[in-house]
Amino acid sequence: MRYLPNLLSVVRLVAAPIVAWLAVMQRFDLVLMVLIPAALTDWLDGYAARVLGVSSELGAYLDPAADKILLVVSFVSLGVVGQIPMWLVWLVLGRDVVIVTGIVLLWWLRSRKEFPPLLSGKISTFFQIVTVLVVLLAAVFHIHSIEILRQTGIILTAVFTAFSGIQYVRRGIAMSSRDWAPCRF
Repeated sequence: MRYLPNLLSVVRLVAAPIVAWLAVMQRFDLVLMVLIPAALTDWLDGYAARVLGVSSELGAYLDPAADKILLVVSFVSLGVVGQIPMWLVWLVLGRDVVIVTGIVLLWWLRSRKEFPPLLSGKISTFFQIVTVLVVLLAAVFHIHSIEILRQTGIILTAVFTAFSGIQYVRRGIAMSSRDWAPCRF
């Protein structure tokens, strides 16, 4: 039972290529059927870790990596088939590349080992997740009101992704100085 949280994270890793393949085959109904349970494992692994009182160094890396991989794969595959605009896919990927590059540079050049997420980054991720779900619902059900939500999700994802990217760059610059103090936004 103590390995259950990590096993649930592995489920998300296994789901990622299945989501990509189904999206490329334009089986959006099946993508939803895979993504929703995979997303629930994210909540379940955190819950299981708290209830069982277990945590591991592997889990500390595996859980967010599985989340990010599943989200990025969803974005890219939906972008490839034209369900998400490619400019938005590039914006999301670009922000993530900038963040990872900054983390590596701060670790390498300044020996920084902790990189707490920003609130704006969490909001951006929330809108990315909601956008993927709404895009899939619009592709499956073809209802006008869902299409309006799809367009709104795309716009809000773009705004918050760009904003959080700028905030992460600002924080990275601040962290590169010796007298850095953490900020929350």
